[in-house]
Amino acid sequence: MRSNSLLKTFREAAVAGAAFVTVPDPFVAEVMAGSGMDVLIVDTEHSAMSLEQVQNVLIALHPSESTVIVRVPANDDIAIQHALDLGAEGVLVPGVRCGDECRAAVRAAFYPPKGARGFGPRRASRLYGDRADYLRRANDEIAVLVMVESAQAVEAIDEIVRVPGLSGVFIGLADLAVSMGYLHDLANPAVDDAAQTIAKTAVRQGLPYGVFTGTHAAAERWVARGAQLITLGSDLQYLDAGIAASRNAKARLAGDGTEIA
Repeated sequence: MRSNSLLKTFREAAVAGAAFVTVPDPFVAEVMAGSGMDVLIVDTEHSAMSLEQVQNVLIALHPSESTVIVRVPANDDIAIQHALDLGAEGVLVPGVRCGDECRAAVRAAFYPPKGARGFGPRRASRLYGDRADYLRRANDEIAVLVMVESAQAVEAIDEIVRVPGLSGVFIGLADLAVSMGYLHDLANPAVDDAAQTIAKTAVRQGLPYGVFTGTHAAAERWVARGAQLITLGSDLQYLDAGIAASRNAKARLAGDGTEIA
């Protein structure tokens, strides 16, 4: 098993940039594998990926130097086990609301006695070395990140950040806003205040934290606040940006004044 470069980044108090892989196509994943991102997060919570497609995407990502994380669809021990057995180097677990839920996520990701992960690393143990090497190193090299993205989680943040074995917390700003009643006002200042409560609590505990950032400016702002993992887009966002650039180029050439922001 190779060393987890994201965990190394965390230990060095450095910053990692991440991108999401959401399109269930191996060729798209292969392109993303060469993106130079520190972390690639395969999203199975808000995408249409089946388990078979996740495996194919992970196969396509295998040559990448990026740490490969799977965002599982739910805080479910079988979903976590599947992602790790297929070769993910860590999991991002959504919707964690309290210490007990965080402990359950961590427990599912590690083999006994550290956790309760079931045995069966069929693909994972073949990627770098042999099964014995994987089993010897997995409990030290797997990254477990939980998403703190609700008002309830903010109230329980002191308990969450103290869970042993947790690699870091990830702030989901949009879901946090929705949970606070700001579905139509995601940028409400109260949401930023709540997010900063999460961040400051993690920093006090010495636990790395990350944030979903929609723009590079937002990423810079959160890095200045101590974030060690920030998102810099996704395969679909990069496609949208390329289409917008081409549309604007066409509008300029045609002089029809239909450029978009």
